Amino acid sequence: MKAPSFSHSLFWRVVVAAIFAAGLYSTWVRFFEGLQASTNLSNPVPWGLWVGLNTLCGVGLSAGGFAIAAAVYILGVERFRPVLRASILISFLGYLTVVAGMMFELGLPWRIWHPIFMWNPRSVLFEVAWCVMLYTTVLTLEFAPAIFERLHWRKANEWHHRILIALVLVGVLLSSEHQSFLGGLYLITKGKLHPLWYSTQLPALFFISAIAAGLALVIMVMHLCVRRLGVRIDLSILRDVSRVVVLMLIFYALFRGVDMFSRGDPSQVWKLQPETGYFWLEIALLVILPVILYNMKRVQASSRGLYFTSALVVMGFMANRINVSITGLLGAAGVYYVPKWTEWASSIFVFTVAVLAFRWAVLNLPIFPRAVEPQRAETTWRSKQGYGWPERPADVLSQGD
Repeated sequence: MKAPSFSHSLFWRVVVAAIFAAGLYSTWVRFFEGLQASTNLSNPVPWGLWVGLNTLCGVGLSAGGFAIAAAVYILGVERFRPVLRASILISFLGYLTVVAGMMFELGLPWRIWHPIFMWNPRSVLFEVAWCVMLYTTVLTLEFAPAIFERLHWRKANEWHHRILIALVLVGVLLSSEHQSFLGGLYLITKGKLHPLWYSTQLPALFFISAIAAGLALVIMVMHLCVRRLGVRIDLSILRDVSRVVVLMLIFYALFRGVDMFSRGDPSQVWKLQPETGYFWLEIALLVILPVILYNMKRVQASSRGLYFTSALVVMGFMANRINVSITGLLGAAGVYYVPKWTEWASSIFVFTVAVLAFRWAVLNLPIFPRAVEPQRAETTWRSKQGYGWPERPADVLSQGD
């Protein structure tokens, strides 16, 4: 892999600088000038891009961490251990973006402590607030060994090992509840959310789709780590993860299809209405195309094929969350909502910070194991500062790349 040229590096630095400038300005406008100046939200549309993108998508795409952790520590699938710590890092940073997004939504971050002391157990939002706080804490503890190893804190690592299984169990429980309760939040929109998306089974649908999308994001990130950061991962691991994604997508499609027929109005999927187009775009990206492509030998033999197919899953998942939180509600609201540029700028700013933090962590912390047992002899490792780092940057996921 060739090193990036100076002009290429300069271009991306300029892009990041522009994102930071726009994001910081948007943050200033949000917190010091209010919602009216920073968003196009209104009484008919009180929840917009920050809820749909930052919260719903951020939480859902973070599901890969608890899924991989549960597979390795609870089910004993050691096959996934090489990508375990990176998956937890993705979830950890994902939840930090959710926390940041909630600060933009609420606008009063200095009152974030209120749910801790002012309990309202009948509120779904109360449960969401507690799950975000608790699971972020659990993810911090799950990721802590990378810091302990970097600082050579052996006693802290030994202590962490004693509580590891308990942490994973608590993390699986909290993440499962949070993923499903975000769907339950929209049960109050009966009569407002379009029938193509409203269902009493929204909690289950949110949970199933989050696992598929979270694992798909893990595949994407692992590919990029190999392409850009010199990490070496056995392609067969990503193939195995993709097979799990396929199973979850098929289960999701069957569950959603049966649910739509049981509600007695399946004709909605054929009506001439804008929502029908959004629905089929979502289904094509989230289910139809990925299931077909994942089962093609050419895709399974290529890291790029797995990457782009996984990207379709992530885009379909994001389309679903946007449809539930925004598109499917506009008909009942009677207004047309287009996010203001400052909404986009603040969201992109938060995600960019997370990406840069992930890159720094991979380059400076023992995120990937010291050694992997790959199927090809050329994937050799050497030790740098006591951690597993590749001898040279190279894409070794497939011979075709």
